[in-house]
Amino acid sequence: MKKRNFVLLIAAGNFLAACSVPVETEAGPPIPIASLDRDTVSRPNVIFILVDDMGFGDVGYNGSEIATPNLDQMASAGMTLDRNYVYPICSPTRTGLLTGSNPLDYGIDGPMAADTGMPRDLKIMPEYFKELGYQTFMVGKWHLGKSNTDYWPISRGFDSHYGFLSGFIDFYSHVYAGGLDWQKNGVSLREEGHATDLFTAEAKRVIDTRDTASPFFLYLAYNAPHAPLQTTPEDSGLNSEIKPGNRFVYAEMVTQLDDGIGQLIDELEKQGILENTIVVFSSDNGGSLSLGSSNGDLRGAKGSSFEGGVRVPGLIMWANHIKAGEVLTQQIVVQDWLPTLLDAVGGNSSNLEKLDGQSMWQAIDRGVKIDRAQTILGSSSGRAVFDWPWKLVRMGADGEHQLYNVIDDPYEQEDLAREQPEILAKLAAVLEAMPDVPTRRAVNDAAKSGSRSARNTAIDYEARAEETRSPWAEAAVRGRN
Repeated sequence: MKKRNFVLLIAAGNFLAACSVPVETEAGPPIPIASLDRDTVSRPNVIFILVDDMGFGDVGYNGSEIATPNLDQMASAGMTLDRNYVYPICSPTRTGLLTGSNPLDYGIDGPMAADTGMPRDLKIMPEYFKELGYQTFMVGKWHLGKSNTDYWPISRGFDSHYGFLSGFIDFYSHVYAGGLDWQKNGVSLREEGHATDLFTAEAKRVIDTRDTASPFFLYLAYNAPHAPLQTTPEDSGLNSEIKPGNRFVYAEMVTQLDDGIGQLIDELEKQGILENTIVVFSSDNGGSLSLGSSNGDLRGAKGSSFEGGVRVPGLIMWANHIKAGEVLTQQIVVQDWLPTLLDAVGGNSSNLEKLDGQSMWQAIDRGVKIDRAQTILGSSSGRAVFDWPWKLVRMGADGEHQLYNVIDDPYEQEDLAREQPEILAKLAAVLEAMPDVPTRRAVNDAAKSGSRSARNTAIDYEARAEETRSPWAEAAVRGRN
């Protein structure tokens, strides 16, 4: 595996930033020149890498035994996000990321049902970037509406989309619930290859063939290491100390993913744009313990509002701004990324139409302490309210309330509900005030068995899902767009 010298690049980038001159942009405060040898000043490129079901304890820089050399180097070269929070399951996190608002307000409290999608009247991240002159690309998993073309990425501000629309697919056959779910710009593709490798190749192709006269925003949403657990095309040789079984297969899926991310960084170096590209990495929710994942010592797992379901690995790197080896200990929540990234590129987050997140750019860029607003995370199985550092957890719709101080008690071992009744009442009232809206989640997912994720069931890592119906893209309802 190629050694990637990110730290040296960061050091050079900081020197350039110190010598640069602020330049007015048309949509916000001055930003520094990204590189002294450029003929024209451009906004930085932005890549947001979202991975699927990776737990807090599944990355090397958090102490995992799984080999993630590229992510570890990126963490050393940039800033790790120690308190990186998301929703405990897929579709809500993806909605929060793209809209900057709380998905629970729209009934997105679980995996998106096939016949619905993210509300069409919500303006989302690629549309804001396009207004700033960006090319906008998406590669990977969508899971925000598939049965009507109006919900698709290419109808929501992305110039192109290569990937799939469902919650998961077979990594090799690209089938979900009997139908091929592999497409480019809404047209089904039949391609040989593992999804992780194909996504990496497409992301590199997009960067290589972009219009170099304008910046780009790339949303790269890998489906690894989500189920199904399947052996990778090659054994990396880097996880040999992990015993055979779910953890080993899962580890190899993570290491393959890590290698793909490293290839992407290599491509940025090759193109000479690494120093002018913001790269963010995050998981979409905590890991599934029954499928080989680990959330370290955090309590709970995917689907849970305890820390193991909502606190996930994350990092950000940008050579001209972020010092190597920094750690953000302040809480950052997935709906913060839209305003944060707009501010980072010289946009104006105050122009957002609806915003529940808040810009954390000054915290990342300058170490400014940000006063956090109350934040609600959760899913249909439970909710959590943060009033930092206090956290109220409620299991189910009418379950018991538990109260934790997640700074003093990050593993949620000491319930302080009895000792802190006033704080408990205040945060419980926040939950009670939430609107009661119809759910958009898949209540009865007929394809759930296709994930081969049932507990106490031996998993055939070589099994492949077969086609039994027409492809999803061609079966969709043709919408307005």
